[in-house]
Order: sequence, then C-alpha cells, then structure tokens
Amino acid sequence: MNENPLVLLISDFVQSTPSEIIYEVLKIIREWHATPSDFQKTKLLSSIQSPHSKDKLKKIIDCWVNDFPELTSDGVCLSIQSSLATFRTLPTPSLELIWTGPEDLTTNLRRTDQALLELIQGANKHLLMVSFAVYKAQPIIDAIEAAILRNVKVIICLEDLDGSQGKLSFSGLNAFSESVFKLASFYTWPIENRPHAADGKFGSLHAKIAVADRCKVFVSSANLTDYAMELNLEMGVVFEDENLGNQIVDLFTEMILNNTLQPFHHKE
Repeated sequence: MNENPLVLLISDFVQSTPSEIIYEVLKIIREWHATPSDFQKTKLLSSIQSPHSKDKLKKIIDCWVNDFPELTSDGVCLSIQSSLATFRTLPTPSLELIWTGPEDLTTNLRRTDQALLELIQGANKHLLMVSFAVYKAQPIIDAIEAAILRNVKVIICLEDLDGSQGKLSFSGLNAFSESVFKLASFYTWPIENRPHAADGKFGSLHAKIAVADRCKVFVSSANLTDYAMELNLEMGVVFEDENLGNQIVDLFTEMILNNTLQPFHHKE
C-alpha cells in the first residue's frame, strides 16, 4: 500500500524543522479555514526565514491544494500536530548524529539548527556556547536571548576579530543585542595566550560546542551562522551525558579562572 504523499511531506517537515517554526505555521494555517489563496501562501512562505523549512512547507501546501483540496485547514493542522506528537514520543538515541546538507538525500537525521535550538530552549540553569564565527543565525540568537530572560546563566566564548588574523571579516559580538551582551558573559582567547607556529601564525578559537545544564551536549563542525545552519555541509553529534557535560563546562571554567580566556569588555 502506497503512503499518502501529504503524510510523507508533513512527517519530513516535522522531523527536520524547529518546533517554534512549526507552531507559527500552525497558527497561520488555522486562520485560513480552507485551501489558501496564492496571496496567503506567499505571505506564509515569506515569513519563514529558513530556506530549508520554506521549501518543505511549500511542498506541503502545493500537495494540499493540488491533490487534497477537500481538506480543511483544521485537518491539515491536525495532521501536522499528530505527526509532531508522534515524533516527540520516539526514543531519542543516547548519541545522535546531526547534520546540514543536500536536501535531495534520503535521511532521518535531524538538522543542525533543529538540534541546537532544542538544546538551547531546554536549558534551565546553565548554557555554555562556543563558536568561531557568529553571523545572521537569528533563530539561534533569539533562543539564547530567551534563555537569558528565563534566568539561565549564559556563557559565550567567541573568536576575536583581531585574534583571527584575517580569518574573520566581522565580529561575532555584533550578532547579539546590547541587552544580551550585558546579561550574558562573553569571553575570548587573547592572542598573547595562544600557541604559535615557527612562521608566527597563531592558533584559533575554533571549537563549536553547546552544553545545557552540564549534561546536554552539542558538538559540531557548524559555526553559529546562517550558512552553517542552512547551506553548508556540516555534521556533529548531540547526546546527554552528565560526566562529559561537566568535563566540558569545567574545562572552560578553568580557562576563564586562570585567564586563558578573558572577558570581552566592549562590542566592536
């Protein structure tokens, strides 16, 4: 028996899209009451920042309008909600592979942005973020700000523009609002503290890590940029392990305490 194509499209969308995008989509579709007009479709798609999510949502709407026009908007919303509820009850592997890559491949892997957003949104007390570059990854930035507003202690370690020796063309600090900069703790690796090669070139703060509440860990090749979350080929893992989470946080805490990592005192 062949699977319903709309069901397959919805399942794929739910498994690879951050939940806050799904909820926004549901809110808008509920207001339609019937299949959408071209204007309604265009307005919804234009509100989605992620090209990846936008493309999958477009396929759902096209399939709905062309193949199942008798479906009400409530029916489509119920299908999306049911798929989301089912996906959330599936057992999460202790070590999960995540990636960003070509859309035409058949894979059940979660995307980098989805996994990272879930980790940040689930933080209750402590959040450590480490990245070489930060640029235009607005959903991630917004999630960090929301964590701060719910009293999560946020520590952010970034590469310094000058310390990158030309590898960066922008400061990661500029991605954050003034309020985030004041409420979170920002650190960098001063160039005078770095090892260097015989030709005088220095090392970089190149790690890409997130740890929530000292137990939920994200390690990836992906920087906190729109390209890394949407267009690049990136791969990493997420897992929950209190021992390893504590090791990572303790290591960065020690580097802060012994001044290997030092505070950013101003936004560049």
